[in-house]
Amino acid sequence: MHLARVIGKIISTVKNPAYENRKLLLVQKLHLDGKPMGVATVAVDYVDAGEGDVVLLGAAPGLASTVFNIPDAPIRELVMGVIDRVSFEDGRKEIGNSVQP
Repeated sequence: MHLARVIGKIISTVKNPAYENRKLLLVQKLHLDGKPMGVATVAVDYVDAGEGDVVLLGAAPGLASTVFNIPDAPIRELVMGVIDRVSFEDGRKEIGNSVQP
């Protein structure tokens, strides 16, 4: 699992049937300091996240197939939660949706 920020949405008129009636989001994984890491990726939204939200991103073999009950779903990343706040006991800066910049 990773923390990620939703940086956009993807709109497609023609798509794999596994994506029908599902929201596709462009997400950027985050380091624990809130800075972006790696390249952005596509994730299927399971919790109605929106652009700018910090989210919990899951990617395990067969996870999306199990959640959506779709055999062989071509879904790798799944937005599984919207993060309100991540805080650290060592005094590092908090990140999340309820944290003021």
